[in-house]
Amino acid sequence: MSGALDIPAFRDARSSYPWLVRGMNAVGKILPASWLGLKPISADAIWDAARKGDLAEREPTPEAAKALDVLVESLVKNVDLTPLGQFSALDDTVRMARTHLRIHAALEATPEIRGTELPPPIFILGWPRTGSTFLHQLLGADPAARTIPYWESFDPVPPLAGKPDRRAEKLEKMLGQLRFIAPGYDAIHPMAPNMTEECVALFMNAFRTLQFDFQYRIPEYANWLLGEDANVAYEAHLRQLELIQFHRPHGAYQILKDPTHLIHFETIVARYPDAKFILTHRDPAESLSSMCSLVAYTRSLFTEEVDPQLIGAELLSGYWPKALERSRKIREQIPQGQVVDVLHADLRRDPLGTAASIYETLQVPFVEQTSAEMHRHLGEVEATPSGKHSHSLEGFGLTRGQVRERLEGYCEEVGV
Repeated sequence: MSGALDIPAFRDARSSYPWLVRGMNAVGKILPASWLGLKPISADAIWDAARKGDLAEREPTPEAAKALDVLVESLVKNVDLTPLGQFSALDDTVRMARTHLRIHAALEATPEIRGTELPPPIFILGWPRTGSTFLHQLLGADPAARTIPYWESFDPVPPLAGKPDRRAEKLEKMLGQLRFIAPGYDAIHPMAPNMTEECVALFMNAFRTLQFDFQYRIPEYANWLLGEDANVAYEAHLRQLELIQFHRPHGAYQILKDPTHLIHFETIVARYPDAKFILTHRDPAESLSSMCSLVAYTRSLFTEEVDPQLIGAELLSGYWPKALERSRKIREQIPQGQVVDVLHADLRRDPLGTAASIYETLQVPFVEQTSAEMHRHLGEVEATPSGKHSHSLEGFGLTRGQVRERLEGYCEEVGV
C-alpha cells in the first residue's frame, strides 16, 4: 500500500492527476489515436480481444452480452474519455470479458461446482461511506469467517493444476498502476490483494452492477439495469461464490458486502431467506459528501468532463436515497435474530464492542480467538493509516439541510 497521502477536496478532474499523467493526456489529445494504439470501444471488439488461446471459440452468456452492449453504448454516448481513460476502459472491460469466459469454461469443465455448499451468508448492507468496508474487514479477521480477498474476487478462476497461482501478483501490478495515476486514492478506499474485498468484482464479471455508474456517468445503462431482474446478476454472483468455495473451502459462515446489495435487498431476502443482515448507518449528510467525492475522483480517472454540481444533484435525487428508504420497510419483515443495525459513530468509537454486539444479536459465537484476531487487525489498521480524505457537500452544490430534509424520516428512525 502507499503511504498516508492526503487527498484534497475535489475541484476538477484535471487537477486530480499527477503532472506526468496530465502531460500524457495532453500529448495523447494531439497525436492521432492510431499512433497511440487506441481503438474505438465496441462490445464486439471487447469480446474479440477476450477470446484468446483456448477461449477462441467461447461465447458469452446472452445476459452478459446484452449488459455489455448497453454499457458500451451508454459509455460511448456520454463520456468524453481521455487517452488514458480510453485505454483504461478498454483494458478493464476486456479483462472482465475474458474472466467471464474463463468462469463459464471452468463451470462447464467441472459440473460438480454447481451446487457446492456455501457457508451461511451474512450480508452487510448500507450506503457507501457508512463504515461498511471498515466493518467488513473487521469481521473478516474472524478465523471462522469466509470472506473473499481482493485477489480472489478479481479473478475467481484458479490456474490449471501444476501452474503457479499469480493472481495476487497480477492484481498488485494493476493496483500499482492505479496508485501511479491517482496517488492518494487509498485515502478514499484502501486496496491491497490480500484485503477482504466486497462482491463488486463478481458482478462486474457479468457486466451487471451500478459500480459502472460510479466509474462513468452512464444514465441509460443505470436506468436499464435498475429495470432488469436482479436475479440475473445474483445468479452469476452465486455461481462465482460456488466456484471460489469449491476450490478453496472455508468458513462457518460467509460475510458478503457490496453497497449495491442495499438496492437489491428484496432480491437477496427472497433468494436467501435464512440469511442474516447487518445494516450500517451514518448521518447521510456525511456519507453523501464522501460518496460525491468518491464518484468524482473515480470518474476523473477516465475523463476530464466531471461536473461536481451534477454529481451532487443526481446522487441526492437518484436511486440511492430511494433504496435507503425502501430498506427500512424490508427490514421490518426480517425475523428477530437475523438483522442488526450498526451506527457509524458506535463502530468508530468501540469497534470491538460493536462487533461483539453484532455477534450476540445474530447468534454467532464470539469466542476468545475471534476477539484476539479482531484486536490484532485493528492494531494493523492503526499502524498503517491510509491518509486523510477531505470532502464537503458545498463542493458538490449541496447543503447539510438539503440532504437531511430529503431523508428526514430515515434520520429520525435510525437516530443519525
